[in-house]
Amino acid sequence: MAEEREHKVIHDDEIDLIELAKTIWAGRRFIAKVTGIFAIIGLVIAFTSPVEYEASCKLLPESQEAQMPNMGGLAGLAGLAGVDLSSMSGSSGVLTPQLYPEIVNSLPFILEVLNDTVYFEQMDLHTTSFHYFKEIKKPSLLGYAMKYTIGLPGLLKKAVQGEESAKENASPFYRLSKEDWKIIEKFKERISIEIDAETGIIEVLIELPDPYAAAQIAKKIELMVTEAVIEYKTDKSIKNLEFILETYNEAKAEFEKVQLRLARATDRNKNVSSATGQIELKKIEHEYDIAFDVYKGLSSQVEQAKIKLKEETPVFTILEPVRIPEDKSKPKRAIILCVMIFLGLSTSALIKAIGK
Repeated sequence: MAEEREHKVIHDDEIDLIELAKTIWAGRRFIAKVTGIFAIIGLVIAFTSPVEYEASCKLLPESQEAQMPNMGGLAGLAGLAGVDLSSMSGSSGVLTPQLYPEIVNSLPFILEVLNDTVYFEQMDLHTTSFHYFKEIKKPSLLGYAMKYTIGLPGLLKKAVQGEESAKENASPFYRLSKEDWKIIEKFKERISIEIDAETGIIEVLIELPDPYAAAQIAKKIELMVTEAVIEYKTDKSIKNLEFILETYNEAKAEFEKVQLRLARATDRNKNVSSATGQIELKKIEHEYDIAFDVYKGLSSQVEQAKIKLKEETPVFTILEPVRIPEDKSKPKRAIILCVMIFLGLSTSALIKAIGK
């Protein structure tokens, strides 16, 4: 009995599949029409979607550990110059590559990139990215449809109330309009920083409607990232070097002043054997020795600070330089068309299966 029931279930399933196949076959004209409509929609989307180009570059930052062995060869020479490298093993700061995306997405960084003038080759226009996305770039056909359907309430509200504009002021805070904030957020989505956890390779990617502008901004971001990292890593050492140099220059001026006094005193007392003259000369010689010791010590500290600054300055290797992209990164027309055809087939077949 159990075998008969199992055979009956299998037989019913086969009948259902056969019936479903017959239903779909019977509705093949309907399925073809619906799929055709979806295919046409896919073609419209594919050929009206905005074209984008992606520019990129790859960087390899030298790690602090990699820099330290290179200083070993300088230890002997530095020792002869009176410079001690043993106290220079510390770093002024730690900035891991995982923090680079935070640097790039920071508001000051994005605003500097947006307000930098670039050349849009396709339009033969020099302008900022901010002005381009706010005043020049037009939405696609799909964008217009979204703007005047879903975005219609926002347009009406904007027309009635007016749009708050960005204002220049002396405030330390940023004040931007809602439209400007939208441009900034959309621009952030165009920038990507990818980091290989194993190799430490950093890849910068930027996507723009113009290939030449994309390459320029990718290069701009590359330079700004390296400059920001170098500034962060060397800030303390630079300030220390500036302080020591200032003190060194003061000590040098004082030493030269005492040196000149000693020379004059020596000339005055050259043929004089009076006790007063000899005491004055010894006093100036003592001041000279002290000034010379201070000057010599600070001179050694200046060299030490210079070596430390060189040690802590990160080195970036450009593994893959920026190039002007030739192929479009968006839209993926073939993929859009295939997805729409699949949706058309699935939807029409489902409608026929449910309504049989």
